[in-house]
Amino acid sequence: MTQHDILHFHDDNERTLDIQAAEEFAERCLAAEPGSQERTSMAAALTILLDDPSRAVRKAIARVLCTSAHAPGHIIRCLASDVDEVAIPILSASPVLSDIELVDLLAEGSDAVQSAIASRDGLSASVSAAICEVGCEAACRILLENRSARVLQSSLLRLAQRFEDRPDLCDQLLKTRDLPLVIRFRLLMRLAQNLDDHPIVLERVPENQRQTFLSDAEDKVVLRLALEAGAEELPEFVEHLRTDGKLTTRLLLRAVCCGRLRFFAASLANLGGVPLPRLSKLLVSVRRSALQAILRKAGLPLRAHQAFLLAIDIARQAEADFTYDLPLDEARMLTETLLAEMQDGALGADEDVIAFLRRFAIDVARLEARLLLKNSGFQVTAAA
Repeated sequence: MTQHDILHFHDDNERTLDIQAAEEFAERCLAAEPGSQERTSMAAALTILLDDPSRAVRKAIARVLCTSAHAPGHIIRCLASDVDEVAIPILSASPVLSDIELVDLLAEGSDAVQSAIASRDGLSASVSAAICEVGCEAACRILLENRSARVLQSSLLRLAQRFEDRPDLCDQLLKTRDLPLVIRFRLLMRLAQNLDDHPIVLERVPENQRQTFLSDAEDKVVLRLALEAGAEELPEFVEHLRTDGKLTTRLLLRAVCCGRLRFFAASLANLGGVPLPRLSKLLVSVRRSALQAILRKAGLPLRAHQAFLLAIDIARQAEADFTYDLPLDEARMLTETLLAEMQDGALGADEDVIAFLRRFAIDVARLEARLLLKNSGFQVTAAA
C-alpha cells in the first residue's frame, strides 16, 4: 500500500493498515521538517489512520509519537481520548498535552488513565492536586511513588483526609518526607485507633487492659513525633494536641520520664500562656514555689505536682536546660530516681503516679535495650 492509497482511503472496514506501515508513517512525520510537504502529507495520513478499526494500528502510532514534543497536536489529543490500550502511552509521556488537558482527561478517565497520568515525569503541582482530589486509590499510590512529581502539602493533606481508613496508603503517606508533622500525627492516630480490633491485640492483650494499651500507643506516637519535630514545628504540634484534647497530664508525665524535655517545656508554655524561651529559663532557675505556680497556671492537677516538681529537680541535677531531649540512658536514670523518691499519691480517680511511673520505666528500659541491640548488631556487622 502506498502513501497515495492511504490519503485516498475511504471507510472500508475490510482494509486494515499493516502495523509496520503505521509506524513508518509516524516516524516519517516526526523526521520531516516543520511546514514541509512531507510533514503535511504524513500528518494527513496519520489523521486518516486515527479512524482505523484496528487498535493495534492506532497503538503503534501512539508508541512512536508519545515522547515527541513535535508530534501533531490534534493527533496526540485524539489518541489521548482513545481506548485505554491506545491512550496510555500518550497519557504517560506526551509533552504535547497541557496541564489543563491532563486534568480534564483525568476527571473523565478510567483508573488506568488516571494511573498513567500519575506516572508522568515532572508532573506539575496542579495535576498532582487534581489526582489527590479525584484520583482513584491506585493513581494516588503511583503519585506518591513518583519522585519527580511536585506535590504540595495541601494535596498531601487531602490524600490523608480521603484515605485515612486505608492503612496501606496511610503507611505510604507516612514515608513521604514533605508530610507536615500534624498530618503525620493524624494518620498515626488513625492507625493507633485501628489497633483495637487487630488480631495481635485481640490475642495478646487481655480485654481489661486494652484501653490502657491503646492509650499508651497513642502517647508513644506523640512522643516519637515530638522527638523528630524541629524547633519551629514543635509549638504548632503542641497547639494541635491541646486543641484535640490530647495534651493530658499522663502524656506530660510520660514525656518527662522518656526524656522529651523539649516537648514538656513547649507543652507547659502553651498551657500556661508563657513564651517558650522564657518558660525554658524558668524551669532551670526559679524556686520550687514558683515552679508549682507554673504548673498550676498550666492547669495540671495538684495531685500530680509532686511528680513534676521532683522530675524537674532531677533534670536540673543532670544539668538539663529543657531545650534538648535526654538520651535514653539518662531518661531511664531520671525515671528510676523519680520512682525512688516519689511518695504514694493519686494521679486520678483510678490511677496512681507510682503505677504510671513503673510502667513508663519499663517502656524506657525496653527502648534503651532495643537501641543497644541495634547499635551492637550494626557494629558486629560492620566488623564482619
